[in-house]
Amino acid sequence: MGDPMTAILEAERAGFDSSLIEESLALSHEQRAVLHQRALDLALEMERAGRVMREQPQSIAATSLRR
Repeated sequence: MGDPMTAILEAERAGFDSSLIEESLALSHEQRAVLHQRALDLALEMERAGRVMREQPQSIAATSLRR
């Protein structure tokens, strides 16, 4: 296995933002679990909303987008 610092520097040169990892690691396991659950809930709600939109007749869906 290579030097971890080399890998980090290569990732940063490639445009990888490690600040998100650092912020996440600063949180407790419980805090990360809560944030994960919130993100999952949002993704599931968006999936449900998309399903509802696809099930509506096209004219109704287009009208609701204009609001």
